[in-house]
Amino acid sequence: MRTTDEIIREFTEKLKQTKEYRLYEIKRDRAREFPGLQEEINAYRTKNYLLQQSGEELFDRIDEFEREYEQFRANPVVEEYLQAELAVCRMLQDIYTQIAEAIDLDIYPDM
Repeated sequence: MRTTDEIIREFTEKLKQTKEYRLYEIKRDRAREFPGLQEEINAYRTKNYLLQQSGEELFDRIDEFEREYEQFRANPVVEEYLQAELAVCRMLQDIYTQIAEAIDLDIYPDM
């Protein structure tokens, strides 16, 4: 019988063959061709994450953030990279949801 680690390794190798992940790798590698761009993207993602996690009333802060990074996001290399990354994240979210729905843990028995 295969171990969980073996199954996970096999599954992740299959995920790396998906069109979403392959496109992400292409766009990531393209962004890395420009010195400093990956660091700028990481700073953008960090700031965006922290903004989303702040728990405050965010409408004004999100508008300000979007205005601040409008030129940055206008760069096709940046935009395509972030869109490809988002597609992979959505694929992973869908996988997590399917796993959670398939595994009956009775965590919320009254729901």
